[in-house]
Amino acid sequence: MVSPPRMPKLNSDAVLRHFSALTESVDIEIVVQDYPPISGYAMEPWLLARIAKEIPAARTIKLEDPPTPFKTSRILNEVEKIGGIEDVRIFGGLGGVFLLEELLAGATGAMTGFAFPEILVRIVSLFRSGRVQDAADVFYRAVPLMRFEFQEGIGMAIRKEVLHRRGALASPATRAPGAALDKTTREALDRVMAWVEANEGMARDRG
Repeated sequence: MVSPPRMPKLNSDAVLRHFSALTESVDIEIVVQDYPPISGYAMEPWLLARIAKEIPAARTIKLEDPPTPFKTSRILNEVEKIGGIEDVRIFGGLGGVFLLEELLAGATGAMTGFAFPEILVRIVSLFRSGRVQDAADVFYRAVPLMRFEFQEGIGMAIRKEVLHRRGALASPATRAPGAALDKTTREALDRVMAWVEANEGMARDRG
């Protein structure tokens, strides 16, 4: 997974050359990561479609440039406009907080951190099987925890705490300069986890 290069006066031609040179140097497909806060460069939908057209090994996109459902639709519209491009795959990130809307816009799935990955799998599986309302029900119940976990600066500490509570990690500690959870955040996490688990249990009881 690769972002655009970090360089002064970056333009679309330089981005295209970057991905082209990369795919000529490796024997595997690559994922084009569209995450402007990290790369410092926002790729327009037409550019992502052009990359997919001219570089067949770069037809998978990790889209993290919100509003992601809107941009997903625009990318796929540009792909259709150009024509002759098959198997463009768009994966959402950003903690999964827009997963349902991204799927509705034509995304393939999600590639993201979330302490309940089985919930992401369930949403995508239900959606792909045509059970859109069931996928929506699962998604809406999970959104409070997704939103809470996806807090700027402290999200990793929250995720590690949840994974620790679930038995996946021996310790929830984060390395410096990572943030640590304070009493208020822990209490808020207790509340949102209890709500999600109770609603998941009710959903299972209903079948």
